[in-house]
Amino acid sequence: MAQAPNVLRPQVDGPNVVTGDIVVETRAGRRQLQTAVLCRCGHSADKPFCDGAHARMGFTDPACLPKGSATAAAGGGTLTITPLPGGPNRCDGPLIVQDIEGREWSTTAALLCRCGGSGRKPFCDGAHKKNGFVD
Repeated sequence: MAQAPNVLRPQVDGPNVVTGDIVVETRAGRRQLQTAVLCRCGHSADKPFCDGAHARMGFTDPACLPKGSATAAAGGGTLTITPLPGGPNRCDGPLIVQDIEGREWSTTAALLCRCGGSGRKPFCDGAHKKNGFVD
């Protein structure tokens, strides 16, 4: 039986929902998950996970991939997500990003915004360095 792909679906005005064979590295330790709901507004008290702060903070994002996003074969295997201190979520392993319009981008390495300030959401553009993001 073929393994289901790892898929990240940004939610309109909300978190990133990732499904598949996922490992999230947190300060508290490694968590093996089939579904992870990750903060992308920058305000969750449970980073890297979402606690609903996006609704309280008025976070907005249409959940569309930025123009010019490339596609490459993702393959199968484990996706490891590591929140970088004061920065993005580093994703290592096969990943398909699927936006609200159904467009897909796939990779084996990505940096995902978790400060809420990137102009290339769901991807990091370095905005965390300017907006004082802390985790």
